[in-house]
Amino acid sequence: MGQNNRSNIRIFEERGIRAEGLVLPKEKFVFFRDVKEKKITKEFGEVIMKGAEEALASEIPFLPLSLYRDFKKTGIRSNFEPAHHKRRRMLSVMTFAEVYEGKGRFIEKILDIAWAMLEESTWILPAHFNNPGATEHSVPNVYKDEQPHGLDIYACNACSHLAMVYYFLGDKLDEISPVIKKRIEHAVYQRGVRPLLEHTFGWMGENNGVCNNWLTDIVVNVLLATAICIEDMKTREAVLDKTMHLLDNFSAYYPLDGGCDEGPGYWSAAPGDYFNCLELIEDLTDGKITIYDHPHVKNMGEYISKVNIDGKYFLNFSDAAPRLSQPGKMIMRYGEKCGSPELYSFGKMAEASNTPNLVHLLYNPYISYREMITPEIHEAEKVIAKRAVWLGDSKIAVLRESEITSEGFFLAMKGGTNAEAHNHIDVGVIVLFHSGKPIFIDPSHGSYNNGYFGKERYIRWYTKSSGHSIPTVNGYEERAGLEYASRDEVFDEENMTVSMELGGAFPEEAGILTFRRTCQIAEGEARITDTVKLKAEGDVRFNYLTLDEPKLIEPGKLEIAEGRTLTYNPELEFVAERVENVNLPYEDLAIERLWGRPCLWRIVLLAHGTEAEARITVK
Repeated sequence: MGQNNRSNIRIFEERGIRAEGLVLPKEKFVFFRDVKEKKITKEFGEVIMKGAEEALASEIPFLPLSLYRDFKKTGIRSNFEPAHHKRRRMLSVMTFAEVYEGKGRFIEKILDIAWAMLEESTWILPAHFNNPGATEHSVPNVYKDEQPHGLDIYACNACSHLAMVYYFLGDKLDEISPVIKKRIEHAVYQRGVRPLLEHTFGWMGENNGVCNNWLTDIVVNVLLATAICIEDMKTREAVLDKTMHLLDNFSAYYPLDGGCDEGPGYWSAAPGDYFNCLELIEDLTDGKITIYDHPHVKNMGEYISKVNIDGKYFLNFSDAAPRLSQPGKMIMRYGEKCGSPELYSFGKMAEASNTPNLVHLLYNPYISYREMITPEIHEAEKVIAKRAVWLGDSKIAVLRESEITSEGFFLAMKGGTNAEAHNHIDVGVIVLFHSGKPIFIDPSHGSYNNGYFGKERYIRWYTKSSGHSIPTVNGYEERAGLEYASRDEVFDEENMTVSMELGGAFPEEAGILTFRRTCQIAEGEARITDTVKLKAEGDVRFNYLTLDEPKLIEPGKLEIAEGRTLTYNPELEFVAERVENVNLPYEDLAIERLWGRPCLWRIVLLAHGTEAEARITVK
């Protein structure tokens, strides 16, 4: 998102809400004041017990110093993180199993893992060691209370994992030794509460106003740990005040249309965790602080239903997979509390296709517990989608042939800039589906590693504009940067049309005077027209990324994915290109897992001259 499309909405500040006198003391705080029966469901219990039995029989992963130092040497995250994450998952699944079963047989293993976590010098991942106080030469250096701790999404997660042990098993811990609870209280304060209150981190949005999903993820977990473990009322109030201030930073950064520039893959960790914060604040203040009625809260929530294509398929720009499981139960509550029938019905549909799982357990045991005590949804709500959606601040257009998502064409285009969070160079990217089946796709992303978030990010084919359905002009692709952006966006809901000027997304060397892309759904067809005018004679490659090898029926007509037919102006030369990972180890897109194909295909239409136009129609 650019500087100009931030909402600047600060809800808590505008309403003059402060924590003083409204926070419940530690002994009166309870989870989910709106739920009377907080019993884990049988369906979830079975999943928990299976995971806990496996954890009980497993060794606690070892985290030697060599593993902490490995990321600096190799840039590979997957050497350290599986062992680190496994500790947390083992701890929480056995904690909830003990809550469910109540026989005490998991206690000793829970204590061993909790103690191992307390003895970790830092809870920050090596990949995040740029946080203040986190490292010196890739070696965790925090071992005295006077030294500052950093705070990343995993440090705050550790706070909440240990807080859940404290909350549910505190009496049993005291039977063994009161030292254990005191040690958890101390660690939560030093590694979560104190850094939040005393330090300014980049993710807070305090300096340039730029926020990401770290903010809401960190805040909800530190607030949870504070509610459970911290007794001092002044500290409890200070954490809530800081939480509301940071949530205002977050809502001010988000555009009025509620668009998530990190893409739908990060929605549940951004606006989703914003909503989780609101529910936790409601619990912590016994319902005295709620802001669900604000329209900006509703807009941030409804984004996820607007970019849904059909079922688990989503408009997957940025670092998002094409198929996503969304936390339907949370989305239903979000829709209910902010007054959005659209969001509620979408959440019910999403949850009906889910099965009880522990996917959120690593990142947010708070929402995991809420899922565990909420009855399962087995019948989907019928979702009636809006046929035309324009997110004007985020520059996202969605056009549907039918309000029933599984019928007809879905055509979307995204403008914006090439400097968004989790950016791919993809201004003007198009995505086309028919009856819930992909035709033109956004390929997704590869493995996260040091280079992917550094200088190597754009050497991968799937982060470049040519790895999307975007032309290459005189051999030049789009460039990364805030100045490389769409302009003059026009959305016509009545005629189901969107068009944008995309020439500004390319470098000047491409020699583009104008490049306008127009997309339309009409008369049972999807129509895409690209018109390029050049300063001098040159070459244009009109690229369209698809799943299956296109077959030439005759000049101007192709058979493409899902049995569709594509027609184009026949003076263009057609070429089919196989797309696969060739620049290993940098390219590691899991094509087979993501798309069910050994490779992808690029439809290329070639033109030469000072003016070039590709008029394609998909039937």
